[in-house]
Amino acid sequence: MRKKFVATLLAVAIASTSGCAQLGINKEQAGTLIGSLAGAAIGATMGKGSGQVAAALIAAGIGGYLGNRIGHMLDEQDQQALALRTQEVLSQPATASTQTWKSGHSGATASISQGQEYTKTQTVAVKRAPKIQAVPSMKLINEAYVTKSSLNVRAAPNVKADKVGGLPSSTEFTAVGSTGDWILVGRKGVTVGYVHKDYVQPKSLAVAKRAAPAVNLDDMDVAASKETQAFDLDSIQSLPTEQIAAETACRPVTVSLKSASGQTEQEQNTFCKQTNGTWELI
Repeated sequence: MRKKFVATLLAVAIASTSGCAQLGINKEQAGTLIGSLAGAAIGATMGKGSGQVAAALIAAGIGGYLGNRIGHMLDEQDQQALALRTQEVLSQPATASTQTWKSGHSGATASISQGQEYTKTQTVAVKRAPKIQAVPSMKLINEAYVTKSSLNVRAAPNVKADKVGGLPSSTEFTAVGSTGDWILVGRKGVTVGYVHKDYVQPKSLAVAKRAAPAVNLDDMDVAASKETQAFDLDSIQSLPTEQIAAETACRPVTVSLKSASGQTEQEQNTFCKQTNGTWELI
């Protein structure tokens, strides 16, 4: 099914080029369209659950931005590949080192550099389960975390707050953000409670300690257990959404391209991390 979906997107992207000239769209403008569609196709093949959605959005957004500036220098296949490589770089910790990319068929090359990361406060929309208390502000994380032990999930970032459920040891979940010493637990893009930071850790750290997660909260049959029934989003008719102030990470990115014909192009943009894990061009 996934292969058919990807093939369909790519087919639409490729077919779009044949009609662009008739519609008065030039190749550079077509590059934006193709980059976005093909980027979404690439993203759809990555990860699963909410991770798959995030990957598709990241790839689609970056594909569009690359296509707009360098669509006249790269064919569709190279646009896809460079968009994916840029997404991979942004998914890594910000470093001063330059990452490289080379086309697998045309000979085009590029270097991708991330500048110093900084924080920016912006207003974002956050969905939550009805029983979960909203917070006025938070620091965005949107990364995979793992529970160190079985623990309680609470309705508010307070040890005296009502318990809404529990998570077994070695459960992987998306940490939406943090407020003080508390982590917002996300399931399929919705905040379902809070856990104390002392009982969880980033997945990357858990894997480094050879403590691989046993199950992902997004994939759990939460309705099957009293401890996790409160996380069953299918049983909730409406999900409140708040606009809150969020401290997020932003990174300047420079892409220096050299096409197969020797043409060069450099573009500098800044991306900020969003609540769904995507890096949005600002």
